[in-house]
This record gives sequence, structure tokens and C-alpha cells, in this order.
Amino acid sequence: MAVVLLRWLGCLLVSVSGLAWLDVCNASSWEQIGRYQNLLQQAGTNTLVAGDCPSGLMGAFHVGRNAVLLCANNLEDDPTEVWTVLAHESAHVMQACKDGPLLADHQLGKALLTVQRSSPEVVRELRLYHQSQQREEVEARLVQALPFEEVKSLFLQYCAHRLEP
Repeated sequence: MAVVLLRWLGCLLVSVSGLAWLDVCNASSWEQIGRYQNLLQQAGTNTLVAGDCPSGLMGAFHVGRNAVLLCANNLEDDPTEVWTVLAHESAHVMQACKDGPLLADHQLGKALLTVQRSSPEVVRELRLYHQSQQREEVEARLVQALPFEEVKSLFLQYCAHRLEP
């Protein structure tokens, strides 16, 4: 996970420097998103798209139904934005697969600082969640900024036991 955090920091530095997020920091095509969606499906996680989500809701993960929801009415028709939401929600799938947090306790402080430095908006968003959910949200925000191959690798690390043979 340390290598993953370093990669995320590299992507973050590109963002903070005023440059747009580079494709290397996200999925760059609908084809990659489709491949990842298929991987989720193979692990038993459904991906649903809704056109009537409440304003501001980009996506959600329902543990009991093992389903990721993407809110089409609140997302741009842009693979980078859709990937960000899919990767974020799949972090919650990984947490469910692991039956707990992705980061060790001693890594959480550094992760929180990294997320806080990324944007004051992120800090405000985290405050909207109950304290019991904030750790999971910090982890999901780290995952959402990772490149496609690294998110896929993390998913396989945590959820391989769910893959259908």
C-alpha cells in the first residue's frame, strides 16, 4: 500500500501544480471502465447506473446488495470522471472484501494529511460523513486518484477470493 500511496502523491502533485489530472492518474477510456466493471461483476458486485439520484450524489456502494451505483444524472459524460467515482466506490467494495479498513492504523494519519492537502473541498466533504465513516472515505479518496492498473491490482489483492472460477 505504501507504493500505492506514493503513486497517488505523484498524481496529486500534478493536480496541485495547476495541471489537469493526467490520464496516467485515471482510467483513460470507456474500454478500461468496462473491463473494470466486468471484474467487479466476476466478483459478484453489480454495477448499476441510475438517472434519478439526488443532486450531488455521484455514486454509492450498498454492502447488503453488493452493488455499486453510478449516478448518471450527476456525472459528466467523461471517462475520467466516471472512473473516479467507480474507483471510489470500488474502494468500499474492497473494504467489504477485507471486512475492514485497507490501511493499517499507523498509516491513517499520513493518509488523512495527504487527502487534506489535496483540496479544502475534500475536508468539507469528509465532515459530511459520520465520524465512524471518515476512515473509509479517506481510503476511498486515495483509491479514486490511482491509475487503472493500480486500482485493479488492489481489487485483486482484496477481492480475489470472490472471483468466480
